[in-house]
Amino acid sequence: LVTSFDSVVLAAVARDVTALVGSRVVRVTQPAPEEVALAVRGPSGTATILSSIDPRWARIHLASPSASGEPSAFAQQLRSRLESATLAGVRQPPFERILTLTFETDRGRADLVAEIMGRHSNLILVEDGIITGSLKSVPRAKSSVREVLPGRPYVVPPADRPAPAILGAQALAALLSSSDEPLAASLVASVLGLSPPLAAEVAVRAGLDPAAPARAQAGGAARLWDALQDLVATVTRAAFAPVVIYDGNDPVGFAPFLFVSLGRLRPVPASSMSEAVEIVLSRFGAAARIEEERAVLLAVVRGALERVERTAAEVQRAMEEADRTGTLRQQGELLLAYASAIPPGAPRATLPGFDGAPVTIDLDPALSAVENAQRLFKRYGRVRSARPALEARLRAAADERAYLDSVRALIEQATSGDDLFDLRRELAGEGYMRGRAARTRPSATAGPRRFVLADGATVLVGRTNHENDVLTFKRASPDDIWLHARGLPGAHVILKSGAKLPSEDTLQQAAAIAAYFSRARGAAGAAVDVTRRRYVRKPRGAKPGQVTYTHERTLTVKPELPGTGERGNAGTPTPAPPARGGAGERDKGSDS
Repeated sequence: LVTSFDSVVLAAVARDVTALVGSRVVRVTQPAPEEVALAVRGPSGTATILSSIDPRWARIHLASPSASGEPSAFAQQLRSRLESATLAGVRQPPFERILTLTFETDRGRADLVAEIMGRHSNLILVEDGIITGSLKSVPRAKSSVREVLPGRPYVVPPADRPAPAILGAQALAALLSSSDEPLAASLVASVLGLSPPLAAEVAVRAGLDPAAPARAQAGGAARLWDALQDLVATVTRAAFAPVVIYDGNDPVGFAPFLFVSLGRLRPVPASSMSEAVEIVLSRFGAAARIEEERAVLLAVVRGALERVERTAAEVQRAMEEADRTGTLRQQGELLLAYASAIPPGAPRATLPGFDGAPVTIDLDPALSAVENAQRLFKRYGRVRSARPALEARLRAAADERAYLDSVRALIEQATSGDDLFDLRRELAGEGYMRGRAARTRPSATAGPRRFVLADGATVLVGRTNHENDVLTFKRASPDDIWLHARGLPGAHVILKSGAKLPSEDTLQQAAAIAAYFSRARGAAGAAVDVTRRRYVRKPRGAKPGQVTYTHERTLTVKPELPGTGERGNAGTPTPAPPARGGAGERDKGSDS
């Protein structure tokens, strides 16, 4: 990100929000723990005012509607106080990163104060000068400057620098003469409301070098002061012309007007400051949230895998011990064979084994040789009867390990927050996570990924193991083509085959997609099994996504997506007419 949500960007956003004065709040939601969204309705329709105190992307602006998460106590308080209230005013102290929204409620006026200050950002509800709630509480133990707690007077964060409008030319010249810091850094440290990109822009407009020491450029103080006053005039007149800044095709910044210091970066006009901010920060913020959620889910799966591995190791040790107890039966038989040769009360006996080698057997001196033999036979019987249960536990551990491996692969391949939401819900449903995941909304894109190949054939790809089951056994017809990376965790893939056998090129493209959505992604080549859906079976009691299949053939392909790219979600496809079956006879397992 090459620009900042600074005081001038906030001033441009304030102009957007001011256009909504007179609108009524119809809904308060909390899209994320550090965000609050107010939906307001006015003569021109419904708009959403989004506030975020995420220290990386702290901001307030008009935004597209977003789904609501679990509301915090503060969000519920805002619902109680502000829903049905009217937006009465918007104000920003000059060059401060504070925006106050004033509402007329049924109990009088209420101010919602957005403080956009990096890690100190906050959203505060103030009534009659008293704080009644905040998105983040700040007790005295956390801040010696001011408390942000219910019942405390609201105090504006202290300004420690002069604003550009009141900074005199002589004071600016003295500032430059006394600083060996780079000019832009010196301006940020000494002038209120300037972010590093904005300070660099002011310096460039004054014909100065933002990176050179301020002291060396003291002779340009007058030009720099003029550039600052031009900035003040722009803000005062609200003469903004917002742009999105692109590096190639990637939006990497926004500005309230055209920056002359962009270099090779490309500015593109935006319809509003809010639109520019949303284009850029929604991309960065969404990507960050996806990676955070991915990390959380991967940690859950890793923990579950560690537990499964420990269980499997314990069962394996028990089975090895059971294997060794075969000697118990042999020892019992030896005791019976040589019972007459063993003196009563002996603590042990060394007897010739059936292979001629001597065998030493520990005895209970209180028992006879025959009774010791019976004791050994009983121990042997207990261990032998436990072995089937141990084998079943080992198979269950292997199945669970395969399932978790498949979930891990799907988490790693997820491309959207909705993908991860559905995977979180799957893990919760399988008992690996506790909390609200299983109770909250379905994802907005519920349904498999859809690709259209060069010949028009449709390929569907499951995004979760539950979706793999639905895709394979409910959405696919028996004669559709089913594909899966051979021996690797991955998605179920369905090629809608129609009445005719797909061409070899179509099969290769579909197989490449199946390899791409598997653990083979990134490999030079991968084996993919292909069969008719009719030959895929789900074993009784199997985990989601786990199947067996026969009649497969194996293709070797490069994992990649087709040139047409992903088309997004689609409705339920029309089942294909019957087609000829495949060939083969081996039974294979697939752990999606």
